[in-house]
Amino acid sequence: MSDGGYSIIHWALIVSACVCTTLIISVWFHMKSSDPYDLFHLDLNKLPGQEKTRPPKTEWLNMGFWKDTQVFPEACEALARKLITAAEIKDGARILDVGHGTGESLILFLTSPSIPRPRSLTGITSLALHHQRSAARVQRLTRSSEGTAIFLYHGDAVYTSTEQQDHPLNFNGASTFDAILALDCAYHFHSRGEFLRQSFHHLTPGGRIALADICFDGEALQRPSLMRSVLKLMPKENMVSMEEYVATMERIGFTDVRLENISKYVFPGFTGFLRGRGIGWSIFCRVLDLYVARGARFVIVSGRR
Repeated sequence: MSDGGYSIIHWALIVSACVCTTLIISVWFHMKSSDPYDLFHLDLNKLPGQEKTRPPKTEWLNMGFWKDTQVFPEACEALARKLITAAEIKDGARILDVGHGTGESLILFLTSPSIPRPRSLTGITSLALHHQRSAARVQRLTRSSEGTAIFLYHGDAVYTSTEQQDHPLNFNGASTFDAILALDCAYHFHSRGEFLRQSFHHLTPGGRIALADICFDGEALQRPSLMRSVLKLMPKENMVSMEEYVATMERIGFTDVRLENISKYVFPGFTGFLRGRGIGWSIFCRVLDLYVARGARFVIVSGRR
């Protein structure tokens, strides 16, 4: 959304209830891929009791895995670690991190002693500011990143002829990866299916893709839904059931496809954290709750080439 820089709370105050609802529920799904909301997540990363004028120590941008925490950055890191586990990453792997925001997941790979250290770490994000900020943050980790080749790209997750030829998923490119990660972002790719096909082509034999993603309960997709047909939260082709998600990956050629429904550890914790942060987030939470009630499911999906 290019809305001239209005905050989410501003929208809540100036538009009618129906339009306000549409915009606010769209914020989380689209802010990560559209200006001018590119740094809204910094405030969410501030710890309880932290001075408002101090920048946060982390810059996570996902819904989080809230099983054992009520702190946003901890939940976000927990979701990232769960995704890394699903990808079965080993030391010396060549990793592609798609939709990495302002670089917190990249930094996790480069600084955490409990995360397998990659031989190469490639990142791509669609926002220019996110790309620039990630590059600057990673550059400050010169000592921590020793031994890891780092390549950061600005562009869409899915390669098209309009993208730069050095795009990591260019079908004619020579880049290959042992693991490809998409943390809370693939549901708005154009399209997820094409991303999966391109990723399969660029995985090494035995390599694995892992996505923290949103799909739907199969029965819910059979019913007419205002939330699905009006709010347009994601491309229509990405609105698939959990069963169809697995089947699509298998048709592409992935084996050992696994899908874990972690909705109960994502949506309630995320909305619980946001409630009380202002009228905008409050409305967002109410509509997201309705969206979940209509069949949205948060899943960890992985498969091997």
